Amino acid sequence: MFKKVLVVFLFVILSAGSAWSATELKVAQVSDIQGLDPHRANDTMSSHVLKQVYNYLVALDKELNIVPDLATSWENPDDLTWVFHLRKGVLFHNGEEFTAEDVKFTIERMQDPETRYTGTALRGKEMDKVEVVDRYTVKITTKMPFQPLLFGLTRHELAMLNEKAVKAAGENYAKQPVGTGPFKFVEWLHGDRVVLEKNEQYFQGVPKIDRLIFRAIPEASTRIVELESGGVDLIHSNLPAQDYDRLAQNPNLAVYRVRGPSSHMAGFNMSMQPFSDKRVRQAMNYAIDKKAMVDALFFGYANPARGPMSPSIVGFDPSLPESYPYNPEKARELLKEAGYANGFSCKIYTDPRTERRNVVEFLQMNLAEVGIKVEIELLEWSVFLAQTSKGVEGLYILAVFGTGDADGAMHPRYYSPYIGSSNRQQWNNPALDKLLEEGRAELDQQKAAAIYKTIQAMVVEEAPELFLVVAEELAASHKNVKGFHPSPIAASFFPLYIE
Repeated sequence: MFKKVLVVFLFVILSAGSAWSATELKVAQVSDIQGLDPHRANDTMSSHVLKQVYNYLVALDKELNIVPDLATSWENPDDLTWVFHLRKGVLFHNGEEFTAEDVKFTIERMQDPETRYTGTALRGKEMDKVEVVDRYTVKITTKMPFQPLLFGLTRHELAMLNEKAVKAAGENYAKQPVGTGPFKFVEWLHGDRVVLEKNEQYFQGVPKIDRLIFRAIPEASTRIVELESGGVDLIHSNLPAQDYDRLAQNPNLAVYRVRGPSSHMAGFNMSMQPFSDKRVRQAMNYAIDKKAMVDALFFGYANPARGPMSPSIVGFDPSLPESYPYNPEKARELLKEAGYANGFSCKIYTDPRTERRNVVEFLQMNLAEVGIKVEIELLEWSVFLAQTSKGVEGLYILAVFGTGDADGAMHPRYYSPYIGSSNRQQWNNPALDKLLEEGRAELDQQKAAAIYKTIQAMVVEEAPELFLVVAEELAASHKNVKGFHPSPIAASFFPLYIE
């Protein structure tokens, strides 16, 4: 059913004979993490670290194929049943062996309301029960046919946990994570860095570096200076596009690029005026010069969005044209028709990173040209995530991805039961809810693709957000860092692959 290749979760190989000591590798991130409890962290920065501390039943390779991880194989004998055969002899960082009991504990903990699960890939409600068949076999029964299950199991929220470690740490587990991954947790200095050390008993082989450090560096220019001066060894994502060509000329650095999976968007709170009027939302889309944005902010390393998700995502409709090409006259006409001939004022919320501020300032400029005055509100990353989940008074900006498939890209964002969490647009559309339910229940891939094609067309028409651009994933490292591949999955950035 799926291509099965061995995925190695080692972070990096350093070149043999290098003068640089293979003891420590420093990675730049754009912000601090939320925490390292997979069930309570719903941000990209945390996921990057989680992917090094934990393993999963299944994983995604560089082409977004489902491949083995802690499960060596699986089958679904009927529409509701999935049986996973587990790898033997895998040890958690505390010395406990990974077994089917850990799978059962992980999923049931996710389902427990006391956990306060914040994930979007799987809510637990899709699964009816988890049964231990034997020590190395586990059976998951779903409440209905559920085709996105495997993609959901690759998400950082579904990292496999050890019951003994979780219960011993209690409410402090986010600061005391225990996984089976290539690196073990050492310390988290809030606002500064997360330090990991190699796992000598890692089942895929001992990592070739001793310590892995994730540094939080919000300012783009500072990240570049740190890379060039040796303060960090790798910028794995969010590399400023304006620096890419210059860094490519540096003989001491290596640069990387891959088609990105994330769609940059600005979501409306559709429960409040004037954004409850579709004509206003469409007008604001027409007001944005996305081609100019690609050139001015992404220096050509992006493309105008063609709907709610990237062409990299499984299930993307390739027949979609560019969504809302730049047409300020059309924007003014729609605003007048909606009763806003003189425009209006609104707020747009973003986190402080340089790239996001540049985008919102560009939006501010374009929208002013059609009479819409935008006030920019900056929020620290964790506060931004919390407030936008509840619904902000205006717009918010994000880069969205999901799990790699159409369900993961759209279901958490648009399904009305998720209002107050991942449905940040507060969008309540019963017809869309029905289609989203049908899509994830359809196991026939061709029929599912047709449903998601209809959903994409509906989303474009209803315009719950400003569809902006799909940017390439750009990265840079020192030349003596080997084995790094930029991931097509922004939300996981690893696993990396040994060549």
